[in-house]
Formats: sequence, structure tokens, C-alpha cells
Amino acid sequence: MKRFKSKKKKSFKIKILVFIILFSVSFYYVFSYFVDPSILLESIKNRYFNNSDIVTWYINDLFGSVKEDEGIGKTEYIPDPNPDENKHEPIIYLYNTHQSEEYYVDLLMEHDIMPSVMTSSYILREKLNNLKIKTMVETTNIKSILDNNGWNYTRSYEASRMLLEQAKINNPTLNVFIDLHRDSIPYESSTLKTNDTSYAKALFVIGTEHQNFEQNKEFALKISNAMNEKVPGISKGILEKGGSGNNGIYNQDFAPQAILIEIGSSYNYITEVSKTMDVLAESIALVVGE
Repeated sequence: MKRFKSKKKKSFKIKILVFIILFSVSFYYVFSYFVDPSILLESIKNRYFNNSDIVTWYINDLFGSVKEDEGIGKTEYIPDPNPDENKHEPIIYLYNTHQSEEYYVDLLMEHDIMPSVMTSSYILREKLNNLKIKTMVETTNIKSILDNNGWNYTRSYEASRMLLEQAKINNPTLNVFIDLHRDSIPYESSTLKTNDTSYAKALFVIGTEHQNFEQNKEFALKISNAMNEKVPGISKGILEKGGSGNNGIYNQDFAPQAILIEIGSSYNYITEVSKTMDVLAESIALVVGE
């Protein structure tokens, strides 16, 4: 009799376990149909685990990692708010290989345009032109190039390369090419608060997979140093990228003064990005005017 009860009890426990597993799996798939689980996990990670490597690994293992230079592709293309701002005979060309990389949006902006790296390009162009540094922004929708060629998002640099080459043909005066991105790191790592002002930190990414990368690096370092002289700590300096698993070029073989700058992360407000653009514009003007 005791043996019979023991088996019955064990069988009941197994049924309960199977029920819990099936319920959990069913709930997960129903929940994920309406809400991206990675967003929830990312929020939990940032709030309770900071930048825990274990949690980061878990999220990446479940949903795949998104490199800081590949974007997420959620926002729409943002038309040029002031097309007349593209000056005659520009010397600086601003573009965004990943035009859909977005910045943080609060409830007050839900019915407005989602701010993105394209917004940051328009802001920087205005500030540079105000400093008498003729600057243009690439406004061609890169997604349309990808679609027309049957390319996926990972070929965005090929699409932006086509635009670089055409821009140089149309504007022979261009000699500085800046690809603006944003990172995807936690807010605490992407933000500098000093003198009651909040800035989105800058990071210069230099590809090392071409023979003249040192020229790009030297140019980027001058701008980075100039920024830190104005606001100490606003630039995180140079990140060299190459080798297996990395792009390693980022179209920087196109010209000695072609660079990629990440401004803040997806958690930064556009107002913080704009504050950084003040410093970046002044620093670029200083270096280009040497």
C-alpha cells in the first residue's frame, strides 16, 4: 500500500511539472506575439543588474546580439527639415549608414517624429554651417537602396558607399566624411553630467582593415582631443575595430578624413545629443580650420 501511494504521488508531481512547463512555454509564445521579450529583459537588466555579463549573455543567447554599429532598424526615415541648408561647395559630408538608429523617447514625444541619428546629422549640419564650415547631409533613403538591390540590412555599408562616391562626384569640394551612429549601451555608460549639463558621450570607431587607417585615426584623435579639452570626458576616445566578426573598414578607406562617430546610445535624449553637437561642431571647426 505504501509503495502504491508513493508511485501515485510521484506521478502527480510529474504531471504538475509537465503542466508548468507547457503553461510557461505557451505563455511565452503568446506574450512574445504581442511584446518583444528582448525589450522587457533589456529593461530588467538595466534596472536591476546594471551591465551584468551574465544577463547580457542570456539575452544575446536567446535573441541574438545587436552590435553597436548595426542598429536595430525600428524608426522610419526622417526627411530633411531644411533642405536649403545643404550649402554650395560643402567641405563636410554627414551621413548615416544606419539611418534608423533611434534615441530615447519620452511620453511627450509619442505623437512626434522619433528622433534618430538622422536628427543628429541635421543638428550638427546647422551648427557647423553657423560656424561657417559648409556642410551637407546625405538625405537619400538607404533602405530604398537596399530594397532596390534586394540587399538585407547587413549590407548597409555597401549602400552608403554608393552614396559617398556619388556625393564626391557631385561635390568635388568635399574632403571630410562623417558617418554618425549611436551605441546601445546603458544610459550610465553613454552619458556625461557636468556643470548641471547632460551630454551624450562620443566614441570614435576606426576600422583597421585597410592600409591607410592611421590617417583616419589621426584625424579622429584630433577631434576627440579637442572635444575633451572643451568638456573633459565627453569623448571616450578611439575604438579600433578589425579582425574576425568586425566590418573593419566602415568605408573609411574612401578618404583620409573619413570617420565614424557614435553619439550616445539608444537611452539618450535628443537634447543631450544636441548639447554634444555643440562641442563636436566647435571641435570639428577647430581641426578642419588648422
